[in-house]
Amino acid sequence: MRVNPFFELYVGDRLSSSEFVNIFSPFLVKHAEALFLPGNVVVKGVQGSGKSMLLSLLKPDVRMEYARAGAEFPVRRPLRNFIGAGINLAHSNAIDFGYRSISENPNETALFFADFVNYKILLDLFETLKALFQFNVEELNIRLSTDLERDYVAALASDDIFQGFLDGCTTLADISQLIASRLNAYRRFLHLNDSQIDAHIRETKTDIGGPISAAVALLKAVDIIDKDIPVFIHIDQYEELANISSSEIYSPDYRRVINRALARRDPAVSYRIGTRGHAWRNHGFIFGADAKLEEERDYKFVDLDEILRRNENRKTWVFPEFVEDVFERRLKHVDFASAQTNGRQLLERVFGRELPASEKAKRYGGRNKSRSVKIDRDWPPTFQTDIRTLSETDPLSARLLEAWVLQQLAHPSRTRKTLKAADLSMAMLPDMQKKVWWIKERIELALVQIAGRCAQRPLWSGVDELIELSGGNVLTFLSICQFIWDTRNQIGKQKSLRNVLTEIDVEIQAIGVFKASHYWLSKITQETGRSGDRFRLARQIGNSLHRELYVDRLMSYPGHNGFSLADEELERFPHVKALIEEMSDYGTLIVLPHTTKEKDRRSRQKVYLNPVLCPQFRIPYKRLKEPKYIHPTQVEAWMDEAGLEMPPSFRRKVVQEDQPVLPLFGGGDS
Repeated sequence: MRVNPFFELYVGDRLSSSEFVNIFSPFLVKHAEALFLPGNVVVKGVQGSGKSMLLSLLKPDVRMEYARAGAEFPVRRPLRNFIGAGINLAHSNAIDFGYRSISENPNETALFFADFVNYKILLDLFETLKALFQFNVEELNIRLSTDLERDYVAALASDDIFQGFLDGCTTLADISQLIASRLNAYRRFLHLNDSQIDAHIRETKTDIGGPISAAVALLKAVDIIDKDIPVFIHIDQYEELANISSSEIYSPDYRRVINRALARRDPAVSYRIGTRGHAWRNHGFIFGADAKLEEERDYKFVDLDEILRRNENRKTWVFPEFVEDVFERRLKHVDFASAQTNGRQLLERVFGRELPASEKAKRYGGRNKSRSVKIDRDWPPTFQTDIRTLSETDPLSARLLEAWVLQQLAHPSRTRKTLKAADLSMAMLPDMQKKVWWIKERIELALVQIAGRCAQRPLWSGVDELIELSGGNVLTFLSICQFIWDTRNQIGKQKSLRNVLTEIDVEIQAIGVFKASHYWLSKITQETGRSGDRFRLARQIGNSLHRELYVDRLMSYPGHNGFSLADEELERFPHVKALIEEMSDYGTLIVLPHTTKEKDRRSRQKVYLNPVLCPQFRIPYKRLKEPKYIHPTQVEAWMDEAGLEMPPSFRRKVVQEDQPVLPLFGGGDS
């Protein structure tokens, strides 16, 4: 990490508590304060959105490390009086239930799973209680005398919910040892070391949440903790349960078991579920009931993807500030930056400002910039010479002028006579330059086309562009930084590899971005669910959009780096809707609701590739214009062309919607 501060990307559940204090960015805490208030909370986000980091604040070792370091705990003082305990489903043998079913009855297997989770959380609760008591956390005032502990253990052991399992225990240490033995018996069976599950476990298994509720209620009843102290039970990586729910013929959907804990709406405890969207969407069913979980009634929802996603107004986007803090902490953690520098200063020092569009166009043109424009033979010779001359000094303006005159020829203004090729002259350039919005909406497309015509790879560099390409995901941003840093280490100036921060060359940044884009595209195949289908469809969409954009010489539709689907039509194509939703939940696509500008005002969904994938397909990532309006049959055609298995009802027929009528020349500037 001394050479590359971004070498380790996945730090959420791997950091020691001391490292956590240095690296953790508290920025998201204020946007997710529901986590520190009573009541069940589901926190959702794609990989790398910060779920595990936020849930780590509920762990006692992290809390105590802040105190040892003399650092301010990032939760507001009025909300700190809580006790947290929980389970990481990926790291706790819970997913080992996918190895083997305990019973031929799925309901009984689900109850065994519930029992395992209950006791795993209870063990963590008692360890947490002892740690916080010994550390004497001031907000909690935990009282754990010998007499109180004896009274508590006696009351707990006699509670019917434990079915006599705790008989004979007199101390918390006795209970912890017994629980550890029980959990090991589960592991022995699941790992095929025992042919049968321990008979005593079979006879004393518990329903989800019951033992936890009893344990917390008695802590307050015997006055070990105050009655107003909330206890938060965190269950992280819920999505892992989606991967084991159907691996055995007698396997239940284990998500229903966890959902049942939320459905209890237990006043004694509050649950915090960390999950990715694909595991939560349409999976709110409750074990042992026909009902589903209801948002606001059974839980509050914290959607990190929504919080970090950019809306139309960039000024309301919170992600750049988050990135600045994360970047600053990473560099300071490895002594690459002084305590006085802030994140924005460091970002600009390392990556600089975005290269101006006109400069990009000149670099793409190289020694023969005239390739940036295409000239029709019927244009006046003088105009041909003039636009070619313009391309040598300002290829971007030349390419825009080419599109402008083509649009004028195709759609002459109503206030003038029909324009003919013979009428073309450089006098049209000032008219075009007055259309500020027309130009703004087409700059990115013009750059992509110039790069293609000149056989150059587009350049991506500068702080703002790298942040935009990250698509609101901090893991994506860190991976871009990682690839850029590695590229500099491999081909850059060696004198600046260690503690001296210098601006990284634009070309090196662009190579790093392209590598990161390739990484995220190929990574789709490594994920769960229909990863192969998602990869093939993403590639098909990217290639199709690129082809259409590249040949759009008039640049009539600069917004066609995305497409739009009407909700009512999408409902009639459930296989298309399901795959689009899955790709959105995994972060491959960005799906945004919008209302058509047509007269019917139908609700629609705008669909774009994740910005980090756009360099792979050489399409603009910025969303400046209305997307391409298509019918779900077009997506079906893409799916078919990508080699996806199609339903029997599929017929190769594409219905292309009319595009909304938008001003060709005035844009938003007229």
